[in-house]
Amino acid sequence: MNRIMLESEFFPILVILFLGVALWLLHIGVQNHYLLSLDQKAAEWFHSIRNHRLDDFFSTVTWMGSLWILLPLYIAIILVFQHDNTSLEKSLGIAFFGTIVTTYALKYMLNRPRPHLYAMIEEVPLDPSFPSAHSAQIAAFSLGILLAVHHNAGLLTVMTIVLGSVCLLVFMSRMYLQVHFLTDVLSGILVALIWGVISYSIVRKGGI
Repeated sequence: MNRIMLESEFFPILVILFLGVALWLLHIGVQNHYLLSLDQKAAEWFHSIRNHRLDDFFSTVTWMGSLWILLPLYIAIILVFQHDNTSLEKSLGIAFFGTIVTTYALKYMLNRPRPHLYAMIEEVPLDPSFPSAHSAQIAAFSLGILLAVHHNAGLLTVMTIVLGSVCLLVFMSRMYLQVHFLTDVLSGILVALIWGVISYSIVRKGGI
């Protein structure tokens, strides 16, 4: 894929359309139970590795995808870097809040019940299951930060490893705790990716 195509104003639109279609197909697969076997096998595997240490570990690490953690962290980052890095405020804000609104809109539009194959390790969340908000939120938060530092190759590499590891652990925690299906987590990631591309496109053009 050449540089001209990557810099084309139409390329982000194509990526957003591709991700949007992938999200729609995922929903169709869930709605018609085509992916039920996949969800069941993932839930069964996470249940099979359960032990008290992992219960405690994933019950703790899952909070990194919660708005109770991410919103104060967002405010702190913006206050600290507001005069030094305006692209951070824009890229993070667009990706993060766009993802939050979209995720909760989809949750209540699609209204998928929570998993009930195995006992949940924590209290049953009150909101619907699809997409996973924790997964979407930590992915969007991480993407927003990575977009802001992408000109610094060294920092980008370090932040990608750190944030990528945190994201992976949060994704796994939602399934380990039996509060989400695999497809819920995948859909949350897709929502975050869509808003990551939107954020990149807007900030690159100097919008907002």
